[in-house]
Amino acid sequence: MPTKTKKFCCGSTEAGFSLIELMIVVAIFVLVAAIAIPIFTSTLNRLKLRGAAQQLSELYQEARMRAVQDDTYYEVLLSPDSKQAYVDTNGNGGASVLTLQLPAAVSFNNAGVPAGLDQKALGFVPVQTETSVMFDQDGVSRPGLAWSSRGFPCQRASATSVCQAGTGWVQYLRQDGNAVAYVAVVVNPTGKIRVWSFEGGVWR
Repeated sequence: MPTKTKKFCCGSTEAGFSLIELMIVVAIFVLVAAIAIPIFTSTLNRLKLRGAAQQLSELYQEARMRAVQDDTYYEVLLSPDSKQAYVDTNGNGGASVLTLQLPAAVSFNNAGVPAGLDQKALGFVPVQTETSVMFDQDGVSRPGLAWSSRGFPCQRASATSVCQAGTGWVQYLRQDGNAVAYVAVVVNPTGKIRVWSFEGGVWR
């Protein structure tokens, strides 16, 4: 007696994505990238700006130590394009080996900065490049921050006067781009250096 065999017919289906599904996935990736890239870029720029401010703080410290070591005063000057800061170890306005080069889109800029770093916040009225009265060692007026032989920030009011301590200082740095950002390096009259950032509408 012949054996009956049952035949099962199973249609085969191939797994895959339709064109619409692929388009939806691509649209999601584009949307996520559109949100994430500006945030990443802004964060990276702020890190660069903060790093530049920290480097300026270190340059101030190097100038301070060199002034104490050499028993004289040294001035920290800015280049005309506001992209470099350097210690005038020769006292003639020229750059030295102690030089800071800012990254692209970052500049030394005291104009148009948010208010807040004033006497109330700092405990003293800070001098800026625009309000500095400083004569270099060759008797030429060059506005800038100077360090005395005792390690205090000082200003020399004339070509024949001493570099008088007791002055506080602030230097602002600006990051240009899609979102403008600011930081500040503050030196109080005793020589303490602090980096401030403008975040959430306040300096902190």
